Amino acid sequence: MTVYYEGVDITASVLVRSCNVHDVAGGRSDSLEIVFEDAGKWFKWGPKEDDRIAVPHGGYDSGTMYVNTIVPEDGRYRILATSLPCAARRKEYRSFTGKTVADILRISAVNTGMDYAMYGVEGGYVIPYFEQENESAAAALDRLLMMESAKLKCVQGRYTAIGLLWAQGQAPIKTLRITADQRGVTYLNGTGRKKRRLSIITPSGNGIATDTSVNDTHESATVCSTAARDNAQAGRWARGLLRAMNRKAETLIMDTVFDPTMTAMARVDVTGGTDADGSWLVEEAEHDLIDETTRVTLHRAITSVI
Repeated sequence: MTVYYEGVDITASVLVRSCNVHDVAGGRSDSLEIVFEDAGKWFKWGPKEDDRIAVPHGGYDSGTMYVNTIVPEDGRYRILATSLPCAARRKEYRSFTGKTVADILRISAVNTGMDYAMYGVEGGYVIPYFEQENESAAAALDRLLMMESAKLKCVQGRYTAIGLLWAQGQAPIKTLRITADQRGVTYLNGTGRKKRRLSIITPSGNGIATDTSVNDTHESATVCSTAARDNAQAGRWARGLLRAMNRKAETLIMDTVFDPTMTAMARVDVTGGTDADGSWLVEEAEHDLIDETTRVTLHRAITSVI
């Protein structure tokens, strides 16, 4: 394992007691928690908020993280860092009128000193109205992208929008064989909680989405809290919200030896003759770079929402 601090390799100057990386998509930023044993020796680097730290290990790279919290603990220092700098965590009100997803990503990036990228997201569609409601730019983007059938991943100082259908269409990073009695695997089958339909109703527009894989005995949902300004926008956002809701109904959790290929939004295929068979997307990977273990949380890939 190598530790870079402000671009300098400090591995030989520190004793790392523990190092855990959370690689996530949607709702949270990537995070790094690292504990240095020799606090006095390490503190000569003059650590401060927003310093950059990165930890590559065994084919995996945490990417650039920004120091958020420094906690002294009996001769040790616990460093908490995230993939978002402080400016990107600032809460604000901001409205966007007649902007595309690409426009909103770009404006948010400029305002918070970040960059942006898009993969498989329809960036040219004009959104009549969207509002950042006393929340960070990342929180607002995550909320918008969920309705646009996409996920936000904050990595390497970049807001990255990843389309769900695009991610599901990529080649799997691996195919796993999972059996019913396999240790270290938990399958949470909540298909009974899936919604058949989701409607968005606002004074300016209505839209309905349907999951064709769910029968009519399942409940439907109605959302009245979006800012959809026309029927087209309401329909798009209804599909996005239904995809997000029904994906979470099935969760697969696996504890494995360290697996550097497991990163958020990667596709994994499962075989083995159980209800878990099929395609999944990695929602979160927790890598312990000292004990060399990985815990992966995946949600089901869904292509049946129209």
